[in-house]
Amino acid sequence: MTRNSAWLMVAIAVIIASPTIRAAEPKPPEGFRAIFNGQDLSGWYGLNPHLAVKLTGEKKEASLKTQRDEFSQHWSVENGELVNDGHGAYATSEEEFGDIEFLVEYKTVAKADSGIYLRGTPQVQIWDWHQPFDPKRPTRKPHLGSGALFNNTPGNSGRDPLVFADKPLGEWNQVRIRQIGDRTWVWLNDLLVVDDAVMENFWDRNQTLPATGPIMLQTHGGEIRWRNLFVREIPADEAAEILKSVDEPKSKLATALTLHASFDQGLDADFSRGDRTCYVRAGKEMHHAEANDDGKLEPESGRYGGALHFTKKSRFQPIFKNSGVLDYNAKDWSSTVSVWLRLNPDKDLEPGYCDPIQIVGDSSAKGFIFLEFSKDETPRYFRYAIRPLTSIWDPNNVGWGELPFNKRPMVQVEKPQFSSDSWTHVVFTLENINNKDAKPSGRLYMNGKSMGAIEDWDLTFDWDPASVLMVLGASYVGHMDDLAVFDRVLSGEEVTQLYGLKNGVKELYAPAPQQTK
Repeated sequence: MTRNSAWLMVAIAVIIASPTIRAAEPKPPEGFRAIFNGQDLSGWYGLNPHLAVKLTGEKKEASLKTQRDEFSQHWSVENGELVNDGHGAYATSEEEFGDIEFLVEYKTVAKADSGIYLRGTPQVQIWDWHQPFDPKRPTRKPHLGSGALFNNTPGNSGRDPLVFADKPLGEWNQVRIRQIGDRTWVWLNDLLVVDDAVMENFWDRNQTLPATGPIMLQTHGGEIRWRNLFVREIPADEAAEILKSVDEPKSKLATALTLHASFDQGLDADFSRGDRTCYVRAGKEMHHAEANDDGKLEPESGRYGGALHFTKKSRFQPIFKNSGVLDYNAKDWSSTVSVWLRLNPDKDLEPGYCDPIQIVGDSSAKGFIFLEFSKDETPRYFRYAIRPLTSIWDPNNVGWGELPFNKRPMVQVEKPQFSSDSWTHVVFTLENINNKDAKPSGRLYMNGKSMGAIEDWDLTFDWDPASVLMVLGASYVGHMDDLAVFDRVLSGEEVTQLYGLKNGVKELYAPAPQQTK
C-alpha cells in the first residue's frame, strides 16, 4: 500500500467514526423564537387544504392521512434549510398563531410558484417575476414581484406589491410579516410591499380571518428552500398601540404617495398603492407597455437616474390605472400629480396641441384634465386645464380653441421656463372635485412656485371610475422623469419640499443606500 493510499484509508475511517455533522442551531433575534429547528421536520406536517376542503367523512380523513404520510417524500432538511422539491403538500406548522411578527428567508428557482399561508389562509405570494404579463389573465401580474396578498380581490389593497423588491433567482430573500387581526404588513428585503392591508378570508369572503391558524409554506412548480423561521407573538397591548399609531391622521408626503415611476429600469411604477403595471392600448385590450423607438428608456439622462424619452409624436401613450392611484370618485376627489419635464417646446414639439399628462374617463364630454402646450403661439403657452362637464365650460358649443383664454378653466403660463438643457418640475393639484359642499379648485406649480389657480368654477365630472386613466405623452416630444401621484392636495410648502428632494420621490419610501467604508 502506498503512503497516499494509507492516508486515504485513515481519512475515510475518521469520517465513518465521527458523529454526523449537524447544522448550527438557528439563532433568532431578541424576542423571537425558532419554529423550525434546522435539523429535521419536527413540528411540521404535510397539508394542501385545497385538496381536502370539499371532502367530508372518510374521504377527508384518508386525504389528510395520505398528505401527512407523503410529507417526507417531498420535504427534507439540508444544511439547516427546509427544502421542497416542487411537489407534494405544503409544510404546515403543528403550532397555530394569532397576532405575530414572522421572519423567514427563502430561495427559489425559475418557474417556481410559492407562498406563505397565514392562519391557514392563502397567501403572501412568491413569484418567479420573469414571467411576462398576459393580457388574457389581467389580474395575474408576476412581473410586479413578490410579497403581496395574491388572494385578495383584484384591485383591493394589498393584492399587488407596492414596490418591486425581489432579489435575483438563486439569492436569499428576507421576508418580515406583521399581522394583527386580519391587518397585514409585509416587508421583502427591507422594502414595504404591503402596508396595513386587510387580508381577505379566501375560504369565506364574508368572514374575517380566524383568530389563529398554522403557518403554511406553499410549494409547486420548482424547488424552494426556507431557513431562519422565527416568530414573535404580539401581545394585546402592543397590538393596540400599533393600530392606534397607524390609524392616526396621516399628513406626511410619504403616507400621501400613491404612485411613483422613476423610469430607471422600466415603465412600470416603482411604487403604487394600486396597479404598478404601465399599460398601452391595443384595440380594446390593455397590454403591458414596453419601451420602444417612440418611447425610449435612457439610463443616466434623467433628473434622477434614468428618464423616459418621447422621441416623436406618435400613438405610444403609456397608461396607469385609476384604482388606488388617482382614486377618482363622484363625491369628493382630491389629488396631486408631480413630474419633471425636459424639452425645448418651440424646437422639439410637432404642430398641434401637446399634452405631457392627461387624466381621462369614459368620455371627454364628462370631464378632461390635462397639461398642455398650445398649438399656435410662439413661444408656446403652457397650460393646466380642468374641464368639467362640457355643458359647464362650453354651454354654447364654441369649442376649446375658440373660447377666450379668460373663459377657460385653466392656468396659463405665457413664457414657460422649459429647456432641453435643464429639468423643470411641474405639479398640479385637484381639490374638492364633485364636492357640492366645498369650493373646488386646482393649482399649477413650476419649480416649486405657484403659477396660478383654477377657481370659481363648477368642477363637476361624471366619469365611470372604472374607466379613469392617467395617460402620458399625448403628442409630447421630450423627456419625462420621476412621475408621482399623491392622494390629497399638497400644500405650497410640501410642493417646495418635493422640488427639493435630492434623490427624487424614492426618498419617501425606499431606505437610503448604506455607505461603504
